[in-house]
Amino acid sequence: MVKIKKAKQKLFKKIIYWIFLVFLVYLIYELLTKLFGGSLGFEELVIGLLIANLGYSFYLRDSINKLDSKISGHLEWHKGKNNK
Repeated sequence: MVKIKKAKQKLFKKIIYWIFLVFLVYLIYELLTKLFGGSLGFEELVIGLLIANLGYSFYLRDSINKLDSKISGHLEWHKGKNNK
């Protein structure tokens, strides 16, 4: 049961990541079209970039948490503690 939940959670994170990636590609396209005579207004483009920044911040938070837990475990190993 736990393995199924973790698999679903991992799949959900992967789907959200790919949707976010497609959104970023779309924003890059819109930014380039704005530079060359553009379709979106400035406000819409700024709001989209802010949303992208927020999404990337959440992604980085996950990565930093994983790295922090690895470093903590490694430092505890050096101190002689057992992580079981």
